[in-house]
Amino acid sequence: MANRKNTAGEIQQAIKLGPITRQYQADPKRIIQALNDLRSTEITSYLQYMQHQYMAVSLLSPGLKAEFEAHAAQELDHANRLADRVQQLGGVPIFDPKEIASKAASVGISPEQGATLAEMVTEDLLLERQQIEVYSALIREIDDQDLVTRQVLLGILTETEKHASELADYLKRTADQ
Repeated sequence: MANRKNTAGEIQQAIKLGPITRQYQADPKRIIQALNDLRSTEITSYLQYMQHQYMAVSLLSPGLKAEFEAHAAQELDHANRLADRVQQLGGVPIFDPKEIASKAASVGISPEQGATLAEMVTEDLLLERQQIEVYSALIREIDDQDLVTRQVLLGILTETEKHASELADYLKRTADQ
């Protein structure tokens, strides 16, 4: 690369666009919107897991309370990773509770409160499966247009599939008893 001085306009453009270069092929506004939608589902999932953690008082499954709490912490971490990426792309992570609830509900995710441990685990499993579908669709849509967002989403998808597997395993074990 030849040594040349950047113009004031080029410097201002670099400041304005941050990590978005000519090689970035996605629509940043669309990606920011999708990430905020996903972030809303993660916050909703966090709230549901915490509610289930508070309500899981059975002596039959003492580890389940801790499992709900661990899953809640991971959901909050997912929300934070998505917020970081929204900010990197020049967007603003949404924080308004009404907007979060609305966006989560728009993809079919709303907090549930089952009466039994099995119902709580089933609700969490169904929620994780919905998220798997939404993440998978966005990853396919992004393809190679936004490699960093794709990598963030793949990491979260991996953890979400693990949650679904753990929840399904719990339900299988309890059904066999």
